[in-house]
Amino acid sequence: MKTIAVMSPKGGIGKTTTSDSIAYILGEEQGKKVLVIEGDQQGDTSETFGCYEPEGIGMSELIENHVNVGGRFKTNDLIRATEFSHIDIIPANAYLMQTDMNLLMKSEDEQIHRLRNALQEVNEVYDYCICDCGRLFDMVVINILVAADAVIVPVKVGGYEVKALQSISEQIGDINPDIKIKAILTMRQKNKTSLEFEDWLKDASGFDVFVTPVRRSVIAERATIAMQPLPKFSPRCITSQDYRNIVHELMREV
Repeated sequence: MKTIAVMSPKGGIGKTTTSDSIAYILGEEQGKKVLVIEGDQQGDTSETFGCYEPEGIGMSELIENHVNVGGRFKTNDLIRATEFSHIDIIPANAYLMQTDMNLLMKSEDEQIHRLRNALQEVNEVYDYCICDCGRLFDMVVINILVAADAVIVPVKVGGYEVKALQSISEQIGDINPDIKIKAILTMRQKNKTSLEFEDWLKDASGFDVFVTPVRRSVIAERATIAMQPLPKFSPRCITSQDYRNIVHELMREV
């Protein structure tokens, strides 16, 4: 199983749309067995895949109460089937905030390896594990990054976004030096500023960047309102097409 995290400290940049679209295309269009992990306390990915429960169990129990750390849950106990035949999910809710605080108060050396160890139980069951990270470098996100083979960082046109990408790259490298970090240009528009930024990002920034940019589309915004994966909501949307190209790149490289 290849574990891929999607992370950005910036809001409104298409992080969750990216993770949900990649998971959907890998599972429902490419026929891969996909496990989605919700690592964001807002629970948007859990909502998208129809498994959000404000008081439900999931990611918090996987990290805090797994049998590996003396708890009562195995990984399979926390996996939920979705409406999609090739996609399962470990959902989450606002309790992830408490999980972060609980882990910070513990002193065991293996705190950051809890997710990686728990996923070993299903390593042969799934082809891909797609993790939608929260925006903060908290203990939950650190667990995801330690477990991940690659992290995708969405970035849009702007100096603050580049600064955030630089900061993420430095911090992730300290957490998991073996991880592959790859940027993806989102919300790309066909104007001079956007095209010049894209050229700089790919040719001069020093970052590894997906060849395919993700074009901006109001249909992507409508998909979030409908709480559906974008490629299901609008299979022919230009942004859905871009994510298909992203997935093809991803399957070749990871």
